[in-house]
Amino acid sequence: MRLLSILSIALLLSSCDTSPPDNIFQGYVEGHQLNLAPRSTGILRTLYVTEGEKVAAGAILFTLDSERAEAQLDQALAARSASEALLANLRKGGRVEEIHAATQSLRQAEASLTLAEKTYQRSKELVDSGVVAIARLDQDKAALETLRASVTQAQSRLDIVRLPARDNLITSAEHDVEVRNATILLAKAELNDRSVTAPAAGRIETIFRRTGETTGPTQPVLALVPPEQKRIRFFVPEGLLARVHFGASVTLGCDNCPNDLMGKITFISNQAEFTPPIIFTEKERAKLVYLIEAQPEKPESFLNGQPVSVTLQ
Repeated sequence: MRLLSILSIALLLSSCDTSPPDNIFQGYVEGHQLNLAPRSTGILRTLYVTEGEKVAAGAILFTLDSERAEAQLDQALAARSASEALLANLRKGGRVEEIHAATQSLRQAEASLTLAEKTYQRSKELVDSGVVAIARLDQDKAALETLRASVTQAQSRLDIVRLPARDNLITSAEHDVEVRNATILLAKAELNDRSVTAPAAGRIETIFRRTGETTGPTQPVLALVPPEQKRIRFFVPEGLLARVHFGASVTLGCDNCPNDLMGKITFISNQAEFTPPIIFTEKERAKLVYLIEAQPEKPESFLNGQPVSVTLQ
């Protein structure tokens, strides 16, 4: 009778053994988050998202103060306008007033030359008729030559005024306009950087800064986790490592999740480590295991830190 009781207890204990199959492992979800920060330092003005919110790629996440960037852009645009006006003036030549003055000077010189030619002709006729001395003719001829030189000089001055500036001055002005254009592009980029958008669709995991705080390139404002960056991490004992293959399919299970969740193994550690206490019991912590990562086919079905069971195929 006593022997029968012992056998009954043994059978009962064996039937209560709930050890999991050797192809099922406990793991958890870990997302590789993107810590997003502005390219330049500023005060956080507007925060458009909240923790846990899902955003689309290109959605505006937050903005910084932009008054200084807008002023720099306005200054760059004004400087380019001045440079372009100077270049146009150099290409065009002298001002209208200068050309008008040079033209009037030429007309006066031509009128004086016409009068001198008539005077010289008259004096020549008088000298031929013996009315005046030849010295008078010499004086009128000298005056005529002087006025001819004046006309030539006035014509040259008008031609110079009409000419554009020298090539080296025009080239220098052209380069200055190019510099102003580059400054405008830089100012526009600085202004655009005051507004940060999502580089990919994902979930806002953590917000590190609040409106009114100062932030910069080394001070992320928030963390974004794209679905494709989620991994299922689990650990396999050394004795079962031969059953794990890169690219192999696995079945994933979690509380209140669909039954058809699958994934593929994307990473197998080449170094053994002790079993993490968050996964296994106190007795199993002394075992050496290898870290395995699997990429789920439907990453949007999982949350960061969520416990997941992984079944090897």
